[in-house]
Amino acid sequence: MESIKKLSIFSLIFGAISGFLGLLPFVGVLAFLMIIFCSSFIILVLLKKTGNLFCPDEKTGMLYGGLAGFIAYIGFSLTFIPLSFILSFIFKESYFTGIAMIVKSGFMLMIMLIFFIGILCAMMNVFSGLASVYFFNSENKNAKFTLKSEKGKNNGF
Repeated sequence: MESIKKLSIFSLIFGAISGFLGLLPFVGVLAFLMIIFCSSFIILVLLKKTGNLFCPDEKTGMLYGGLAGFIAYIGFSLTFIPLSFILSFIFKESYFTGIAMIVKSGFMLMIMLIFFIGILCAMMNVFSGLASVYFFNSENKNAKFTLKSEKGKNNGF
């Protein structure tokens, strides 16, 4: 339970920092793609390196990955959407005006879009969480993946 609290807090902070970076013109697209695809990998690696997270198996890594991805996207949305709405008044012909249209069209539509994209982000980050825990566990066992085939046996190829 304690590790889920630390994971949630760190994911919110990571998402908020990515939301601020999302306001920059060229870095914004990279920050958004990072949140969608690999935020849980970065979060789990940092928490594992600092000793704040313990993942005994891959199922827990998948759970942590999905949770980290969803919460990181919520943190991203909580910083990016209000700031981009404010910037849409300053920069009239930019992509901030599209976000201003979403905000002006209705609060429930905006919440529904955030929740939907958050669930998609969680599904994408489940794989990154699984991969990060798999790599951590394989480092501990000193197991290496090799493709050795014995001579004389038909391995199906």
